[in-house]
Amino acid sequence: MRVVDRFVDHGAPLSFRELCARVLEEEHDYLVLDLDKTTHLGRNLGELLAWELCAYEAYGESGTERPVRRWFGARLLVDWSKPTQVVRYLGSGARRWALPGIHYLAWGKLASRIPLLRRLAYRRFGPNPTSAVQRRPQMVALTHLGTADESLLLKLAHRVWRRHAPDQVISREDLDWVRARCPGIEIILSSASPKPMLDVAVEELGADRASYSSANRINSGKAKIEQLREICPGLLDPGVTVVGITDTSYGEDHCWTEHFACVVDINSPTPFPPIVPQASPTRAVHSAIVLTHEEQCGRNNGNAGYLDPRRKDRGPTEKVELDREGLRTRIGDLLAEINRLTARIPPLPQEWEVAHALNQLTEASRARLTTAIKRG
Repeated sequence: MRVVDRFVDHGAPLSFRELCARVLEEEHDYLVLDLDKTTHLGRNLGELLAWELCAYEAYGESGTERPVRRWFGARLLVDWSKPTQVVRYLGSGARRWALPGIHYLAWGKLASRIPLLRRLAYRRFGPNPTSAVQRRPQMVALTHLGTADESLLLKLAHRVWRRHAPDQVISREDLDWVRARCPGIEIILSSASPKPMLDVAVEELGADRASYSSANRINSGKAKIEQLREICPGLLDPGVTVVGITDTSYGEDHCWTEHFACVVDINSPTPFPPIVPQASPTRAVHSAIVLTHEEQCGRNNGNAGYLDPRRKDRGPTEKVELDREGLRTRIGDLLAEINRLTARIPPLPQEWEVAHALNQLTEASRARLTTAIKRG
């Protein structure tokens, strides 16, 4: 393992276009974008599409169009003016989502916050617990979506996209600007969301193509790389330069550091570490807080409290820019420990223990680089 040539935490919040002006270069050939929680702050569009279908089946066309408050992260639509439909809606939702939801809450969300539970997750699910834990709710959503007509799903997907326009971080205009800056660049969306949601995203953003999940194949983790190879065979050829931008929540896209020249995490709770495999083409790692359209409007209007309340757990940071020597100075001891650990993998009986230890060390290497600004 080695450190990258350049690491940048961009510090103060900025727009997607401002970030791209600092990151993209004319010679970049491809821009790979994640969808969920990347193009929209905190919104998993594929999951929201599945919840939208649940609401449509209970309330009908007119019921889901009404401006009724939605709960639980905009997933749950409870319209008390229609008690019969509410009972049917909550009952079907509970039968479909209760057990997968509890499973994901325990082994996904809580395990990411509680060290002992995280260790147990590695022991139970193996060296890639995130993908294993996410698979259960993903399959519930994809199986349910598979029962609906494609034209209906496209209509509902458009509705989900429009509803969350204020949370949008990346727009068609932004990607048009990217193309003007990098002539010939190809823009690809790669997401675990289902095809109807990706079809709408390609249309709304003007991307060139997309990879997505189906009930037969979940497009997450290393499977994203496999699908990218299939839809764009030359993407990972030697000499081809690829920039990947993602929120990489729960570290699900950390494998991008094994394949892309430059990786960028935006609005991420689990940013990319600056340590990559020796053979990796990755030379630069960037990290940024990127504003939604609504936040940009607030900032432009001089509103001091323009940041979304959902960002309360992540304060602003100072800009940190380090070259290879600077990284070695700061995290050289952690890099040495990682290399000692990986060199001893074959004799170790428990692969999950090695994976868990490596995860802890790489997270520690990233955390050491960011200096939080104390709130005044």
